[in-house]
Amino acid sequence: MLKLLPLYVVGFCGYTGFSLLFPVIPKYADALGAPLPVVGLAVATFSYLTALTMIPFGILSDRVGRRILLVVGLVIYTLTPLLYIIVTDPLQLIIVRGVHGLASAAFIPAATALVVDASPLQKRGEALGWFTAATMLGFVFGPITGGFLLHSYGFDATFYACSLTSLLALLLILPWLKSMPGKPAKMEAGGSAWGWLLQRRAAGALLTPLFVTFGSGAIVAFMPLYGEGINITASQVGIIITAIYASSSLLRAPAGRLSDRIGREVVILCGFAISAVALLFFAFVTSFSTLIVVGVVFGFGMGLAMPAAFALVADLAPLRARGLAMGAASSSLQAGVAIGATAMGGVAAVTGFGSMFGICSAILAAGLLAVFFLLGSRSG
Repeated sequence: MLKLLPLYVVGFCGYTGFSLLFPVIPKYADALGAPLPVVGLAVATFSYLTALTMIPFGILSDRVGRRILLVVGLVIYTLTPLLYIIVTDPLQLIIVRGVHGLASAAFIPAATALVVDASPLQKRGEALGWFTAATMLGFVFGPITGGFLLHSYGFDATFYACSLTSLLALLLILPWLKSMPGKPAKMEAGGSAWGWLLQRRAAGALLTPLFVTFGSGAIVAFMPLYGEGINITASQVGIIITAIYASSSLLRAPAGRLSDRIGREVVILCGFAISAVALLFFAFVTSFSTLIVVGVVFGFGMGLAMPAAFALVADLAPLRARGLAMGAASSSLQAGVAIGATAMGGVAAVTGFGSMFGICSAILAAGLLAVFFLLGSRSG
């Protein structure tokens, strides 16, 4: 897997740059005079545009080649953070967030598809496990770094750091790309790039990241507010969220390897079930130490399910549709985070945070049941 290290670095740097701005953008929007709804829009624009455009960019990478999308996306991803420095009002900030999200949507599916292209079938799960582990490490490292830079040096330093992180990925990947084909090999004549999506197993695999990150989106969005009501400090909330992503990252490569050996479906379902059960415990647990344990268990479930789901999507997609496949899986992941944070906010306003986590767990349980029946079919 060492030959894929540059791609893992791209995944790490890409998600570090994205998450580095988690603690920054809300305060930056507020400093620009944005009202609370516009602050939320400035935060969410990146994720929604990324989710909406990953599939088209994935298709484009199948047609024009992974290298072009990866390089162009990373170049824009490197330059865009510098535009944050010169914005003067909330509207400009939202526009820059949109451009930043589009750049992410361009290179992430291309990088993921390159991981699939460059790894043998019998090690595909492990390779995707390492890649998604790198992205999760970015989620762990980014917010901590962003918060430190913001507190110590101000807004501009965080934007420069975001740009430098992406530049590092670009400089590392360019020499590696010279050894890769510019375009993916074409499949046999008459094959369909879309027909695989009609398979029930494909639907099950694509629904998995949607539902699991629906849960993580709710946790990340509302744990800070939930913590206030149960005497959990902001720093303790940060530790809980870090524990979720760190445990998820640690398990992803072994989980991907396990899915190569015993099959994708059983690993997906086990991880999905663990996440659903752990989420329920957030509704009842109020001590800091126990919340860390619950967070670690939720992270383990996410770490099991994600690489196996991505690998199953790659298994089912034809060769010329790998960009589409990885774009669809990545889009599902991003959509889950955004929808979970948005939908559960309305639920929490009516029921309170404890009941919200219970309802969120029930939604995951319903999703698990649907995925169980979809994955149980070996026919279309």
